[in-house]
Amino acid sequence: MMTIGQTTPHQSNPGTTGAPELSSREILVDRYCELQPQMQRRFSAILQRELRDELQAVTGHQLSVLTYLRGQSVTMRELARELAVGESAATAVVDRLVRQGLVVRCDDPSDRRLVRLALSGTGESLVTKLHATACQKTANLLVSLSDDQLAQLVATMEMLDAAAIANEALAGCESAAQDNAQEEPAR
Repeated sequence: MMTIGQTTPHQSNPGTTGAPELSSREILVDRYCELQPQMQRRFSAILQRELRDELQAVTGHQLSVLTYLRGQSVTMRELARELAVGESAATAVVDRLVRQGLVVRCDDPSDRRLVRLALSGTGESLVTKLHATACQKTANLLVSLSDDQLAQLVATMEMLDAAAIANEALAGCESAAQDNAQEEPAR
């Protein structure tokens, strides 16, 4: 575990010239930014190895769709927004998942013009197995933490999630305000 006094590869050393020395917080944020993608890559590689047979025909992008659909049905527009892609790109991914028997298209009972996307039974089984494997692998990694450390980690992640949600809401409000300002005629 890194302490604040440890040097990261990007930290300036006191007797050298160049960039100013980073604050303790900046060093920690920098270290977080280095560790987070590394952990994500390692974790994804572990899951890919564990579920190689089940995931042989499923790309990472398709897997994102499957996990997003877990426990819900969405419209193509909602899915495209979640993936931050155009509807045509989302449709292409969904079409492949439908052909593989992992996703189904369903009529929306409240609006016949809408088509909703949901996991098929096979897709649900795959995502359930993926989730169980992810939890088991995560438990194996977290065994090095005490219960208090794990509680602290979960609480920290929940705070970061809440902050991300608040930032998304704020960005949405700012975007809506800008859109409204552009629509108003110049006086």
